Order: sequence, then structure tokens, then C-alpha cells
Amino acid sequence: MQKERQTEQQRAPTRIKRHHMNEQGFKHKTRQSYIDHHNGDTTSKTIVDEPLVDSADIKTLSPFSSTLRSILHRNRAEIGRIAHEMDVAENTIYRWMNGTSVPRNSYLRALPDVMLEHRQAIIQATNKTFPGILDMAILASVPEIRIEIYRRVHELIATTADPANCLWQVAQTIFDYAILHLDIEHTGISTAYASLMPPCEEDDHIHSLYETMTRGTSPWPAMSETRIFLGSTTLAGAVVTQQRMMRWDSLDEAGRMLVEVDEHEASSCAAPVMRGGRVAGVFVVSSTQSHFFDNPTTCRAIADLAHLLATSLQDKDFYPYTKLKLRPMLNLAQQREILAACYVPRLLAYARENRVSRAEAEIHVRRDLEGQFEQH
Repeated sequence: MQKERQTEQQRAPTRIKRHHMNEQGFKHKTRQSYIDHHNGDTTSKTIVDEPLVDSADIKTLSPFSSTLRSILHRNRAEIGRIAHEMDVAENTIYRWMNGTSVPRNSYLRALPDVMLEHRQAIIQATNKTFPGILDMAILASVPEIRIEIYRRVHELIATTADPANCLWQVAQTIFDYAILHLDIEHTGISTAYASLMPPCEEDDHIHSLYETMTRGTSPWPAMSETRIFLGSTTLAGAVVTQQRMMRWDSLDEAGRMLVEVDEHEASSCAAPVMRGGRVAGVFVVSSTQSHFFDNPTTCRAIADLAHLLATSLQDKDFYPYTKLKLRPMLNLAQQREILAACYVPRLLAYARENRVSRAEAEIHVRRDLEGQFEQH
């Protein structure tokens, strides 16, 4: 028995040592496979700690790695998001930041759209470090609509009980996304949803659209308080009448479209908000820059967002095209001047005198103003 115990004691350290060696061997093998087989661009989720390079070594990094490091430094949540969207391990992102791994060309092309807020910085750094990888089509293109905006909108629709509040939240979400998504150079952009006014009592037809919600960046206000009526002479009116997306450009000499132009507007694109062959309004995007909407990807993105906006509306918000009989309206500058001076006082006066809610008062006041602005 004593001899057997001695044998066991002799064996135990051997087992422990063998276990230790196996563990070390496993780690080494995993790391080697990670580097050699995938060349640093693995889709495996195996994580191997990869510390950032020391500050003293930053000057040796490529423009790509140093830019990535400056954006993502110690932002573990953002690193995790990027790794998830690109289907790589977080360690891969750290290796790109450290310059110990070169991303595949497909990852280099995808990264600007994944890091949308820093798109231009990533493109410039990629061009300096890996010239020729990003062709001109990629550099000039607007990133396609990402699935996250669809998820966010569907979540709002599923969790918001009040229809009016749901529309407002979805519209603002889409506006914010469009501004970030389309105006990459921050040159100034305006987004708006113009809904059809209800049919007039006199002929049971729709005479105009009304700017229900707006959102913009300088030189436009963040939100306009003087929303206007859009008639047959506007791009929105033409879009809803012809039932298709259209664009206008101030420098398009070949274009034959004559539409009324708002302040700061050098180009614009609009798409109908439709469902089941019926229409509820128009999604309009305007830019301070001419030729802003020459890229088909930009126009396609606006059409996609218009379809997404339609999902937040109720069936009663849509009208058949046979109800449309748009009329010219007072020019936009004059409308804004009148609305700034009288809209709120008229609204409050009607609500007080008739003891109705603000929403009910708005319906009446808008109807009166539409009749006032119609150009017969």
C-alpha cells in the first residue's frame, strides 16, 4: 500500500504538469490557428487578449491603424458593435488598431459604412494606407440603408400605443437617420413629411399637402415652426400627382421641371408615402448643394425611407389618387410670413372660443388657412 501511495504521489505531479502543458499547448494552438488560418480577419468569436500598443509606439502605426485607434480607444462597447456588424472577433478590431493584422479588402470596403459617423475619416485613412482599395464608386456612394433603422422603427410601432405619437417618433427617427446617412459632408440638409390635407367639403377633393413635420441642419432650423401648404406648383405636388419619386436641381439645364423653390434649396428629392395603391403624403429631402441627388443610391435611399415611414401611418391616412385635385398655393415666402404672425394666435383663440382641444383647433385653423392660401 505504501508503495502504491508513493507511485500515486509520483504520478500526480506528472498529471498536473501534463495538464498544464496541454493547457498551454491549447492556448498556443488556438492563437496560431487564429493568426495563420484567418490572417487576422477571422469570423470566429474566439477571444485572445490583445492589448493596445504603448503610446511610445503610436508614431509607428499606419494612418489606418492610428485613425481607428483614435476613434475607438478604450471604447469597448463600440468595438463590440463593429465586431458584431462585421462578423469578426473583437480581437480582430484590436489587431487592426495595433497594426499587427491587415484587414481583408472586403472589410476595408465595408468599414466606412459600419462607422458611419466617422465615414470620411476612415475613407481618408484607408486611402493613405491601402491606396486603390476603395474605388471611386465607393468613395462617391451614399451608404445603403442599414437594417438597424428598420428594427428601430418596427420596435417603435410595436410599443407605442398612441397613433399620433407613434408617427411623430418614427418620423423623427427617420429624419435623424436621413440627415446622418445622406449629408456625410455636413453641407446642410432639410427633411420633411408633408401629409395630404383632408378633402374639401365643397368638392370632396384634396387641394394641397401640409408640412406635418420637419427636421434640418444649418442653414435650416432644427425644426420649423411655420409649416407650409404645398400645392400643384411644388415638387411634392408633382410627386403625389404622378405617383413616383422625382428630383429637382437648380443647375440641371436639361431638366424641364419648373417647381417653386424654398429658401436655401439648391436641389431636392421627394418620394410618395404609399400603401396599397393609396397615398398619404410625400417625404421630401432638400440640400444646399446642387447635384446632391445625382447619385441613384441617394434617391433610392429616400424612396426606401418613404416606404418605411408609411408603416407608421394608419389606414385612414391614405387616400385614393382619384381624390387628388391639387391647386396652386400662395408662394412659400409669403406663407411663412403670414403663418409666423397669425397661426398660434388663431389656434389659441379658436380653442378658447369653441372649448375644443388643440388638435381639434388645428384641424379647423389649417382648413381656413388652406382656403386663404389657394390661388384660383
